[in-house]
Amino acid sequence: MKKFLFAFAIVSSLYAQPSPELMGLRVYANNDEYQLPILARGSSLTIEFDVAGTLAPNLQVIFKHASQEWIVDDNQFVNEPIFDRSQILTYTDSPNGVRHYNFSYKNSFPNSRDVVQFKYSGNYLFFIVEHSVENKILSEGRFILVDNIVPCALTITNTYYSEAVPPFNQMHYAAVDVDADVQPEGDGKFRHENVKRVAIFQNWKLYNPYIIDVEKRNPDTFVEDFIQPKKKFWIRNIAPTNEYRRLDISKVSLYPNGQIVRFIDGADQSRIYWQGKPDANGAAKLRPFTGANSDYLEVLFRLRLAHNPSQNIFLVGAFNSWKPSAEYMMELDTTENTYWLQKWIRRGVFDYQYVVGTVKENGEIENQDWTTLEGNDWRTINRYTAVVYYHDYRFGGFDRAVGIATVKNPGGTEEGKSNASESVVKTQPVSKHNSKQ
Repeated sequence: MKKFLFAFAIVSSLYAQPSPELMGLRVYANNDEYQLPILARGSSLTIEFDVAGTLAPNLQVIFKHASQEWIVDDNQFVNEPIFDRSQILTYTDSPNGVRHYNFSYKNSFPNSRDVVQFKYSGNYLFFIVEHSVENKILSEGRFILVDNIVPCALTITNTYYSEAVPPFNQMHYAAVDVDADVQPEGDGKFRHENVKRVAIFQNWKLYNPYIIDVEKRNPDTFVEDFIQPKKKFWIRNIAPTNEYRRLDISKVSLYPNGQIVRFIDGADQSRIYWQGKPDANGAAKLRPFTGANSDYLEVLFRLRLAHNPSQNIFLVGAFNSWKPSAEYMMELDTTENTYWLQKWIRRGVFDYQYVVGTVKENGEIENQDWTTLEGNDWRTINRYTAVVYYHDYRFGGFDRAVGIATVKNPGGTEEGKSNASESVVKTQPVSKHNSKQ
């Protein structure tokens, strides 16, 4: 993913300053912290982060269109070097009394200050770099831009997984009905047979989608009538999991500046059954404090288990884009038989949870298990987003996102799926004059 940036590398100065430290990267849509960065055409993308350093760094954001597999397109028709970067980023100085960062960057794209154009829909990666050292990535993220030209409907239904014990046998069945019999104005010939993939995202898990693919099916997925314009993509055995844990460090009286945050209720415990406490479906909300209360706090996460798993434990949440990583792997304190991790987090409210997995040699986390430590229950309320992909044959071929459906399932009861409501959201294509890329 990083190799392509070397093509744009500029020889850095022999007297270059140390690289700035970026903190608290957050990405969302339409300047709304609760909106997942899956954008309909005409929406805006917001990227914000803080920087620690004596001088404001000269930063830029490079955007790259990517395939369905999140691999950067090696295609200058799709990734035009002139329009793929923002070289003018606005920032503000940190408030008086803040110790852990000096500058706050918050920018929305596209905007009137630069030439950034998201000309084609689909998956996008972005990279934050210094102007003089483009080959060194300071931070990165992803988002999806959707041309809503293909009508689709998403249905969520409660079902059982016979091979698991309660409550881990409670699952969601997701079905996406797609009507690809469209001919958008200005798109050339739209080939319905090139609609081969749907990705379903549970809440904010942009790095862990459920994939339904005509050419890469597994025992839990199927595509009905894939040779016809009207198709149904379905997947079973999606765990509803549990309501998220919440980190609320917004109250200065409980968590004053300059002190390590230790949870008043003690260490977290593993969960099996539904907790029922409200959450933000994976989102975060910073508190608009002034002065020193806008700072970061060092938070001590602790997890006490009756039995330690054979795999590693990772902390995930709105503060790290819900992406399990080695950086957020917890350590075992054998004296207290407690897993722990300390992280600097901006004062606010964040959803989080614990995930079991194994670190591969390349740093990726495999065998991810999101339910063993957190529990599972139909009554958990989740927001699902389905994205329909289309392989465009022009310019040598590239992947577009051409349909979207979002649903917030209302939950159900363990007494039987007959008591669980189905959740359906249908989308209609945009009008012809808005359907162009």
